[in-house]
Amino acid sequence: MRKWVRRISYALLSLLVLAFLVGFTYEQVGRARDASRLPPRVGQAVDIGGRTLNLYCSGQGTPTVILETGGNSPGYEWVLLQSKMAGFTRACWYDRAGVGWSDPPSSPRTSASVASDLHEALQRAGILPPYVMAGGSVGGEYVRIYTARYPADVAGLVLVDSATPDMREPDFYLGAANRMSGSTRHMICMALPAMARFGIIRYVASGERRPPPPDFTSEQASVLARLEAQPKAFETDMQQGCAATDQGRIVPRTGGGNPEIDNAVRNAGSLGDRPLIVLTAGRYWAPDGFEKEAAEYHDTWVHQLQASLVRLSTRGRQVVVDAEHDMAASPDSIVTAVREVVEEVRSNNHTESVRAEAPPAVK
Repeated sequence: MRKWVRRISYALLSLLVLAFLVGFTYEQVGRARDASRLPPRVGQAVDIGGRTLNLYCSGQGTPTVILETGGNSPGYEWVLLQSKMAGFTRACWYDRAGVGWSDPPSSPRTSASVASDLHEALQRAGILPPYVMAGGSVGGEYVRIYTARYPADVAGLVLVDSATPDMREPDFYLGAANRMSGSTRHMICMALPAMARFGIIRYVASGERRPPPPDFTSEQASVLARLEAQPKAFETDMQQGCAATDQGRIVPRTGGGNPEIDNAVRNAGSLGDRPLIVLTAGRYWAPDGFEKEAAEYHDTWVHQLQASLVRLSTRGRQVVVDAEHDMAASPDSIVTAVREVVEEVRSNNHTESVRAEAPPAVK
């Protein structure tokens, strides 16, 4: 019996060593091929102090529209909407650190570092304020945080079905990581460096596929898919999540799953009298058997959570769009909302200019 146990142990150990060797080789080959697999850059590499952020702008006019993606998506997913906005003003999208064509951060990202990276890139690229900032999902939280940190820069906002720190999603809407226990999440966070070294993150990232925006050409869809499949983006996102949850021990039940971002948004304060449009998805997805629970949550989402965002500004208003969270069914609603905020900012600036140039009243 001991002889068989010894043989089985040796076999298992050999398989484990072989798995490590295969994983290590897979990762090294993948790293060597990463540069050749990356699509040609769209935008410019802006040096923000020892690393670069990718920024793409086109169009002319002021205010400049700054587009912030949701999730951990590359800015390239805005490329078609950005081209339409460039028809009436200058519009820009960018890649957060570690995403798309941008270099990875030197330490785990935070909401503050995301805002400061963007501010530095815009300043160094000569893209000066005022800005109208538009952000979808967690991007809506990032633009609120940016506004709180650089209030003089931001003249208006569009929140596209924005996440809020007070939302409490049903379990079937949560991502896989937020359905795990704290101990499992902690184990994954601790194993993250090894997962990166032995190709596990690369393998998981290679399976990350989301449908491209419906108007994308096959070539544009291919570019987006290759950008999204980069392991550096997946690893950067995981590092940010681990750092924000005490290395995975904290399992948030409210907000977007990152307590650091949620706390920063709570402390961001109001938007004053800036023009604000809150675009809200009027449709929702429901898994089989959970239709009633999904409908109840969506009602709360539209009439309470999203409505509360409108009250952030004295000039806020809500537009409910016949589309789901990604707004794929109604992309032009985003362009229309941005155009309306841009025109309102221009009108405000014209009025203030006329007031400033008017001669003093004769007494």
